[in-house]
Amino acid sequence: MLAVKQHTNNTVSKYFDILKTFLHWSSDRKVNKNFDYLKFKSKNDKTDLIYLTEKELMTLFELDLKDNTSLEQVRDVFCFGCFTGQRFSDVSAIKRDDIKNNFWHLRIVKTRDILKVPLNEYAKEILNKYAENDKPLPIISNQKTNEYLKTVCEKAKINDRISIVRYRGSEQIEETFSKYEMVSTHTARRTFVTLSLEKGMRPETVMEITGHKDYKTFKKYIKLTSSVKAVEMNKIWKKEPTLKVVKAG
Repeated sequence: MLAVKQHTNNTVSKYFDILKTFLHWSSDRKVNKNFDYLKFKSKNDKTDLIYLTEKELMTLFELDLKDNTSLEQVRDVFCFGCFTGQRFSDVSAIKRDDIKNNFWHLRIVKTRDILKVPLNEYAKEILNKYAENDKPLPIISNQKTNEYLKTVCEKAKINDRISIVRYRGSEQIEETFSKYEMVSTHTARRTFVTLSLEKGMRPETVMEITGHKDYKTFKKYIKLTSSVKAVEMNKIWKKEPTLKVVKAG
């Protein structure tokens, strides 16, 4: 795969995981009787997470797109994901009956679990914008959303140069892009997690909102910025004020 298909290590690992899932399924049904595959473990290389900074997110949220309704709607749906931390598949399935008392009662498409997601002021503002529409949000396909999203982010000047490092075997592959080129619907979930932690929200609270069940999976979404580390350090090692004794007279 590495030599012929030129796949990166993480792509190969993904294919192995899919194969193992199928073998688990066939083993449960007594079709497969060779369990050597259980000994094999694929390894994922750590990848660079793309997320929006708070400044980038707010610039995007406030960007005037009234001259292009399609781009405006894609921006709104993406920002709703950034403000709620949910997958595009769940955002696209939202119904008006799901919104009750400032909470989004969400049945997760991937796991079928039910989440009660609190709606902050930004998320409610987006929903109110489309209050007269049949659907709570103007959803189009994931593919088209990703296509338009890059255009929207370019208009918002989210164009910092970023380097993405991947590996093919032991070979390091480094590519540089403008940030808007790398933004996708999945960036919204990563943005919510990163900014929530940066603002001081406890990881367990973030996990309750996003629906992550174990920290190992949740950790893949975390981009520990310098701001996150500074918030934690200053919160734990805060210098308590000392009282001076002032003598009378």
